[in-house]
Amino acid sequence: MNDASQLPVAVDIQPGEDIAAFLQRVADANYLDFPVLTGHRRTARVWENPGHHLLARLASITGVTVERLRAATLQGAYPGMALGRARTGRRYAGQPATCPRGCIDTVAARLNLVVLCTNCEELFIDRLDPTPPPAPARIRHVHREVMATLAATTSSQSARDRLRRLESLMAEVELALWRNWPPRFDGETQLWRTRAVRWVDRNVITGRYTIARPPSITATLLTLTWDASADRATAEAMLDDIAIMADPWDPDAQEMPDWRNPLDARDGLLDLLENLGIQARHVPSILRLTDDPIILPEHHRTHRTAEALALTALASQAHGTPMTIAAAASVHAADSSSRAQRVATRLLDNTHALRRLAVHADRLHSAGLLDRAQARAELRGIQRLPSSALRDIPRGGGERIDREVAAAWVWLDATVGRPAGGPHPSRATADIMDFDTALDPETKLHLRAWWQDRLASSSDLVTADESASPADATEESRDAG
Repeated sequence: MNDASQLPVAVDIQPGEDIAAFLQRVADANYLDFPVLTGHRRTARVWENPGHHLLARLASITGVTVERLRAATLQGAYPGMALGRARTGRRYAGQPATCPRGCIDTVAARLNLVVLCTNCEELFIDRLDPTPPPAPARIRHVHREVMATLAATTSSQSARDRLRRLESLMAEVELALWRNWPPRFDGETQLWRTRAVRWVDRNVITGRYTIARPPSITATLLTLTWDASADRATAEAMLDDIAIMADPWDPDAQEMPDWRNPLDARDGLLDLLENLGIQARHVPSILRLTDDPIILPEHHRTHRTAEALALTALASQAHGTPMTIAAAASVHAADSSSRAQRVATRLLDNTHALRRLAVHADRLHSAGLLDRAQARAELRGIQRLPSSALRDIPRGGGERIDREVAAAWVWLDATVGRPAGGPHPSRATADIMDFDTALDPETKLHLRAWWQDRLASSSDLVTADESASPADATEESRDAG
């Protein structure tokens, strides 16, 4: 619409109304299409941060001031918000949330974090979840505090910090959501929780595509984490709990020793490690199971890395050289987060965690002990697998192999660890996973034989150097000179 004169039918904007909803009412009252009125599609993000030129034109034809129109946009209403965040930022434009009672669409509803109608406090609905059950009362109490925090983000750094912590907590608890953990909040029924768990499992954990969370799911995650977001220490403690609960592996009870308390469990595990001959150098930088992928899903890594750190420290102690968790991280020669190290420290004082580490130790021993520290030291510098390693691969497959990805795969196969510390620590996980999937068993055996020969040759050289007499070493130095 090019005419800058005021429209025949004037419509006033409601308090808190979303600008796009207001403009739709203006268009309907004047028998216009939304794109004709605004120059944009209804699903465009005209509601987020429209330019001054557009707002000035809309003000001239609607009679509503630029200031009032700006206040009806997301950036205008919440200038302190980080709108790009997945759970506390803007809602997906193609999946708006609406009030089932037909209240006006508010600018607040453009935020994922707003799950109740700000007019009637009814749980929002969307196209993925059009008929959710009634929201537990606790959600309403939390939502009022959330709205107060949102209003404070304009001037309060602490409010913005809390939302940042909340974003992390909501993202992580989603992947650690069980029917009985975290403990159900006041008024939450088992039906409500089971519904959320099933949705997350179907659409997030096993789903192929990332989709926007319906308001009922966001409401669950929000209410479970809101209190913990209050300060950094409480948030970190919950994140550590989440790291443990996100790992779904639960050993068979018959595999686990019958230790009753942390002291007995620790003593028993130290004896087991000594008897099995497991030393710090034998422990990988992450504990993978036989059926696990070559790179664990991200939400499993913190706990399994922490378990590797704890087992490394205990293995060292079992053989007479006590070691801190930080020292264990140095043995792994790979970055490990402060969170993983905090979790590892917690595991050392937990009976169930120590019993679980005993199962890991038995499985490491059954698979055959290998000096993983030597493997890490020998292979971390090989950024491209040499052509000689691919020369005898069956059916000429070596010509099609990406030698950098192959080097990353060899590192993971030999160290049974993480990409961290290896030749390509930042390589895309998908590249290595696809490479692993594409390898036939015969080629895997060939690559495995190559790194085994490499490590054996390196070990022989070290043994020869150690057995050389001082006179021999002097002669070698002269020859080298």
